[in-house]
Amino acid sequence: MKKRKFLLVMPDYSDFPKLFLDNLEKEGFEPYLITDKVSRFKYKGYESIKNFFIKNILRNKKYKQNLIKKHFLDELNKNLSPITEELDYVLVIRPDNFPISFIKNLKTKTRRLIAYQWDGIEKFPEIRNYFNLFDIFFCFEKAESHPNIQPITNFYFDHLPSSEKKYNAEKPKLYFVGLYWKSREEKINRFIDEVSGLSIELSIFIQYFQKPETKNNKIQYIQNRISFQENLDLVKSSDILLDFVDPLHNGLSIRFFEGIYYKKKVITDNVTVKKYDFYHPDNIFVVENNNYKNIEQFLKKPYFTLSDDIVKKYGFSNWIKKIIT
Repeated sequence: MKKRKFLLVMPDYSDFPKLFLDNLEKEGFEPYLITDKVSRFKYKGYESIKNFFIKNILRNKKYKQNLIKKHFLDELNKNLSPITEELDYVLVIRPDNFPISFIKNLKTKTRRLIAYQWDGIEKFPEIRNYFNLFDIFFCFEKAESHPNIQPITNFYFDHLPSSEKKYNAEKPKLYFVGLYWKSREEKINRFIDEVSGLSIELSIFIQYFQKPETKNNKIQYIQNRISFQENLDLVKSSDILLDFVDPLHNGLSIRFFEGIYYKKKVITDNVTVKKYDFYHPDNIFVVENNNYKNIEQFLKKPYFTLSDDIVKKYGFSNWIKKIIT
């Protein structure tokens, strides 16, 4: 049986592209990949001299920026050109990371051009300019003001083997990794203060680009991103995953789906999780209305095992079938 050709276009984010490719191959596709990682821009001919004149004499800094944009587009199209046969599917993740003209070029290569915005629309409003370029556009959060946008949840990679660690009710390990935001820092500091007297082990990593003004000695501050595989190893060794929602998001982060697959509890401040079929109060504690005092009781409850149907529903295999149908 001839394999369906599938081009994945996405940011070069950690080791995510390889995980996608491996899971696509497991599902019987012939996968291709283009990322936003291209060769470094270099001036050609007299461009450097021209830029110096335009920048310093005419006080116009856009010349070099336009050269860099053109280089980026040319490199993307060069990476696309070896694919001469018609593609069955092209999936673009975070389309706003790519020029509109490149997206239009992708359209000429495939029967079905699909988008997935795994970050919020309000967080990256430029994405609105891309909605009408695709045959179908998915987003991990519901976009009520955009009825043509299809909501779809995140997922877990089901080509990876699951593992089961018995839940430690005596002293559970709570794990979180995420980027530094001021609002998130405040929420995490409050959470640490509220649970500091409980029998728990905290494993909290915050990645920062500019050193935080103040530091919490119970947080590990890191500059280099933890790879997805390293993250999964930490997930597997944990008992509870922590989730502090981005105020510009209303969808569910990937932590919930890792929790489903690896049988981990979750503590979150995302109240929308209560609407999902995998929600169970023994597994997911929603921080709301200053109910921190109830966390201790939640920690002592065993993990409630979900049905196989619900677990499989949120795997990559099912996710990919939805977006290509």
